[in-house]
Amino acid sequence: MSHQSARVSTREITAFMDAVRAHRTAAFNGSAPRPDAALLAWKSSILDRIAAQTDDTETNAVAEQARAELDAVRAANEVGGGR
Repeated sequence: MSHQSARVSTREITAFMDAVRAHRTAAFNGSAPRPDAALLAWKSSILDRIAAQTDDTETNAVAEQARAELDAVRAANEVGGGR
């Protein structure tokens, strides 16, 4: 993921969804399914930028939940060595 502008484009969302599909396909084809910090960071970035453009409380809550999910995975990776 390269530097992203403040505005989320359809192209970026499409690229993100393609990456999520590839991750899930790999999980279904034998690798252990587990949270991917890079995908969660990308998701959080997209949702943060969308939330920054609105006062909608639900949109902001979804972005906050994505940040919390990312923080939890990063903390688990630090404690568990990425397992």
